[in-house]
Amino acid sequence: MTDFRNRKVLITGAASGIGRLLALRIAARGGRLILWDMDAAHLAAAAAEIVAAGGQAVVVACNLAERESIEAAAARTLAEQGAIDVLINNAGIVDGKPLLEATDAEVERTFAVNTLAHFRTVRAFLPGMLAQGAGHIVTIASASGIAAVPRLADYSASKAAAIAFDESLRLELKHDGAPVRTTVVCPFYIST
Repeated sequence: MTDFRNRKVLITGAASGIGRLLALRIAARGGRLILWDMDAAHLAAAAAEIVAAGGQAVVVACNLAERESIEAAAARTLAEQGAIDVLINNAGIVDGKPLLEATDAEVERTFAVNTLAHFRTVRAFLPGMLAQGAGHIVTIASASGIAAVPRLADYSASKAAAIAFDESLRLELKHDGAPVRTTVVCPFYIST
């Protein structure tokens, strides 16, 4: 996981925050970036910064709250880039509302981006990793998925689910003797 030279690395939520910083650092280490985000302007700016510094980056607009958008972005990525080496499921959203003030639509959107998108991206890219005999899947979760806090019931629950997703996937891959590894990262509070 430390040698990114000529590795194809897909990062979701790459237009800002942790995703953008990961993209810049991995590009500096020779990674070939595939950047997904729904914010096309900031996504293009991140890619331009990488290319200006001599790195490689392509962008794919994707709304991770929508299954159809993920499916289309995955099909495009696979058609244009082939199998990827590293998938970093980084995209995340938080509303920060008390439970009784959060609408059903907001709660569902939080789970769609913070949890369900992981299922969809892994299902899209894991087969290619298995076929090439190597790969790494990174889940950016949150410390709030371990120790919940007030006003983040939907966020904390969605990140706890992401942690459990990674653990279950890791155990499944190990049980099957698959050459794909996983890592879960649980950052503390950040300002993006």
